[in-house]
Amino acid sequence: MEAHQKRKEYKFVLASGVAELIRTEVARNLPPDRDARDGYPIISEYYDSEARCSYWQKQFGSQNRRRVRTRVYGRANAPIPPSAFVEVKHKLNGQASKRRVPVDMEAIVNFSTGRLPGKESIPEVMDRRVLSEIEGLLREQNGRPVVQIRYHRYAFDSGPEGTIRITFDIDPRCRFKMAPLAPDDPEFELPLLEEGRAIMEVKTIGPVPYWFRQLLGKHRLIPRGFSKYAAALELYEFESRKLERPVSSGRSSESTSLASSPEPGGAEKTKSPLQHS
Repeated sequence: MEAHQKRKEYKFVLASGVAELIRTEVARNLPPDRDARDGYPIISEYYDSEARCSYWQKQFGSQNRRRVRTRVYGRANAPIPPSAFVEVKHKLNGQASKRRVPVDMEAIVNFSTGRLPGKESIPEVMDRRVLSEIEGLLREQNGRPVVQIRYHRYAFDSGPEGTIRITFDIDPRCRFKMAPLAPDDPEFELPLLEEGRAIMEVKTIGPVPYWFRQLLGKHRLIPRGFSKYAAALELYEFESRKLERPVSSGRSSESTSLASSPEPGGAEKTKSPLQHS
């Protein structure tokens, strides 16, 4: 499955001990992404406004929202070598897509300080358009780096012409010190989940395969919305800042403490069409 394709996304927060069982069963039906059987590290830097507009758009259920991040994949001497991207993740009416521009590590570091890659250094016309979109978003929101997040990903993919991709993100951690992004940097001290838990994400175009629906039923798995970015803010930043919830049209005008959120990252249960597709 290609990153730019529009797809449905479902997330599952797996209990300790369950993640390994599910991953083993998925591996029997889908090949590992680019033959990376041991997975690969991902390090991301998320951008937002001072008022955390991107976060609140998600919390208020905006049907058209975009989030800017930079991302470094892989590690040296591994099936997935180091690579870096500037990305915008777009959620529109329940469907998600990702537009990104490949850049070198120097450009990623410069981006954190507000220096975008020069368009003359980007050969592809479509990539230049994406870069212009990202520049506009950051200018509109006065966006800046907010938090960096690292986790280890095991990915299984049905291929470029396939319709499903399943990933398992292990040991997600964050930091609010904006260090230069570097491949496989281990210095992330703040956990986003209890030890042993994992995030499974399912990206699908069209019906979910029967074998996976059976797997969900066997383990009684229910999709639960979870955002690593939101979890980082709720667990660490908002607790110290005591931020109040802004007013959204059509909602109560009373401010609500962030502490009332049911679970960090917005891990509420969601209605699932997966078992009935």
